[in-house]
Amino acid sequence: MDMRSLMLVHSNYRIHLRTTITWKLQQIMNFSTVEQLFSETDKSQISKMVEMYTAVNYFSNSTLSSPAVKQLLRSNQKFDLVILEIFLDHALLGFAEHFGCPVIGTTTHGVLGWINSLVGTPQPLSYVPHVHIGFSNPMNFWQRMANVIFTAIDETLLSVLVYPEQDRMYREAFPNAKRSLSEMRRDAVSLVLVNNHFSLSYPRPYVPNMIEIGGFHVNRKVNPLPENILNFIANSTDGVIYFSMGSNLKPSQMGKEKQQDLLNAFSKVKQNVIWKWDDESLKLDKSKYFIAKWLPQDDILAHPNVKLFITHGGLLSCTESIHHGKPIIGIPIFGDQQMNMDQAEKAGWGVAVKFTDLNEESITNALNEVLNNDKYTKTVQLISKRLRDQPLPPMDMAKYWVNYVLRHDGAEHLKSPGQQFCFIQYHNIDVYVFIIALVAILIALPIKVFRALCSQSAKHSSKIKSKSKKKTN
Repeated sequence: MDMRSLMLVHSNYRIHLRTTITWKLQQIMNFSTVEQLFSETDKSQISKMVEMYTAVNYFSNSTLSSPAVKQLLRSNQKFDLVILEIFLDHALLGFAEHFGCPVIGTTTHGVLGWINSLVGTPQPLSYVPHVHIGFSNPMNFWQRMANVIFTAIDETLLSVLVYPEQDRMYREAFPNAKRSLSEMRRDAVSLVLVNNHFSLSYPRPYVPNMIEIGGFHVNRKVNPLPENILNFIANSTDGVIYFSMGSNLKPSQMGKEKQQDLLNAFSKVKQNVIWKWDDESLKLDKSKYFIAKWLPQDDILAHPNVKLFITHGGLLSCTESIHHGKPIIGIPIFGDQQMNMDQAEKAGWGVAVKFTDLNEESITNALNEVLNNDKYTKTVQLISKRLRDQPLPPMDMAKYWVNYVLRHDGAEHLKSPGQQFCFIQYHNIDVYVFIIALVAILIALPIKVFRALCSQSAKHSSKIKSKSKKKTN
């Protein structure tokens, strides 16, 4: 997320930028685990979440223990607002407590349960799937059951692996805090800016201080392409396929066999290929392929001669693809990518190819399907119209709400009263238990009284019969 364009609301503000947790996760993937991402695509989601939660704790601790942060906390600097990317790094909410100012959360990866809990956004499990389970909507009975169970497992993992460790770091980094971390999680966040939009997925409930700014990172004014890229696209008579697996994944690590399968598949189509590649070892026909370590993805997708986008299915890439009306072939690897591709397939603007099933035949079939069937382009262009039809550009919307929170001293009036309830109160379990108990009493009491009366009547009849027998004798 480009925090500079979001945070520079007034030119005379002094702004201290912190490195976001997304950047930190990117670093660990770049330097230690990226080689395993392709080979572990079939690893269970629970195992992946355990690894992710461990990484989150590590980087939260490294942030709070860094000399620069410690120096900042010892300084006498004052801030009017903290903008914090929310990626389970809840201990960092202590900055708002330390500086005595409101906090706005941001999320670049859509909405997850731990974000909902900060502002009280409802998450009905009947039609809001967990991001990491990969379901789209509507869910059938078994999917809804799996969604409930998976969410319960996730909450258990968070309660065991994340929250206690975040609480420890919070108390250690902010020993003079007047509010506990649980209190901060309940009522410290004034607003959350969500990188999502209902046109990208499906409608769902939000509280007033959950603001969608999906597509904020997409350039409203297309930048001119570098001359070499522009010439390559212009000279591609049959159009161009753009292929990028994002900034975290290294395509060179996908394996030689799959690389060759992709090249064999590309050789069968008329379109040329722009391919984001991470090293210098790939030597290909320059009339067919344009290879580079970095590419201006947003501006490339904006070019009308680009016919297809092959991607890992990340939210930012999917948003750019929709904004520019380009159909996709997705090869999901981790995180929310499977869910994004499920939604793309169900909506009819993309085709998913599982990485473990990626071979010459599967990618060839996907290429032929999307390139030769104009329904995918027509569908994504229709969705693009919906995404673009917003009252304000998303970045302007974000700036407005940042200033709104500042103007209204934290905007306490936006906060959901449900945040003050525990789980039992929030879901009215205590009310339902009371009603059930009351109904049970109202049903059981007359029955008990009736049985007692019947018993007394039986005893009375028995005594009368006994006396009658004695008289007869």
